[in-house]
Amino acid sequence: MLLVFAAAGVVSAAGGYWADLQRLASGLRFGWLAVGWLLMTSGMVALAARWRAFFPADVRAPLAQLTAILLVGGLLNYALPGPAGELVGATMAGRRFGFPAERALAAGLAARFTGLGLAGLMALGLVESGGLSLPESGASWLRLATFVVAGGAVLLLVLAMFPDLWKRLARATTGRVSWLSRLHASVERLADAMGDLRHVGARAWLQAGAWALVGHGLVIAGISCAARSLAAEPTAAGLVFTYAASTAGAIVLFAFPGGQVGWDGMFAALLVSAARLDLPAAMALTLLVRLQQLLLVVVGAMLFFRTLRDGTRAGGG
Repeated sequence: MLLVFAAAGVVSAAGGYWADLQRLASGLRFGWLAVGWLLMTSGMVALAARWRAFFPADVRAPLAQLTAILLVGGLLNYALPGPAGELVGATMAGRRFGFPAERALAAGLAARFTGLGLAGLMALGLVESGGLSLPESGASWLRLATFVVAGGAVLLLVLAMFPDLWKRLARATTGRVSWLSRLHASVERLADAMGDLRHVGARAWLQAGAWALVGHGLVIAGISCAARSLAAEPTAAGLVFTYAASTAGAIVLFAFPGGQVGWDGMFAALLVSAARLDLPAAMALTLLVRLQQLLLVVVGAMLFFRTLRDGTRAGGG
């Protein structure tokens, strides 16, 4: 998080944007900002419902508790590179609701890949339908990047739906190296758990997709309100594209330390190129979005320390 603000400070100082940022800060409309942060935060509940869609039918998992577990996982994803939050969250959910952690992790991956796939398709649809006006300079590169990001996100969704491909890839790679036998066994178990999702039926995938769209919509509406708090006016299609492309592209940065800085840079750049904001407004809006994420991390930290004290009952009984 400190890297985000440090990077913003360096860019502002180098580009001479301090006066513009001060002007934006002095005119900030806190009412619109509060509504925006509330909408973005409520998107976490939709993510919890998306995750729950893949749980076994006999598992009763209140959304409040699932949302709390997601917040704890989000804290660990900030603190550690890679899918640490997913692993810990799946363990907590499995213990709390009484089913194997591999099954909870499989449900979480299926839910995440559903959201990423739909975000990628949203971005690609806007570009190919002509609903997004791209700048002439760099339009071809932006279109190509959208194809790559959307294709990667959809590929992850396909892998989630056909876990036998995981086993084939694992046998061709980790299965051939003796000292990776434990990793290979873990991939096999996870693939088996993903295979169990076939029994949830099409309805679960449709529910997860619907909740993913609800979550995306809430966050986009929240970002729009945050833009209003700055008196900034991004184009509607450009704002949707910026969010969708950044969300789908985040999977590339997920495994690297400091990936949040890369996401912020991508988000701000797309706000300028696709949503037609000037750079100071794009930087300010990116910081407001990141501050909302910081608030969620603080809540996640509070819940994490509570779990250390009370076991895995994140969110209470």
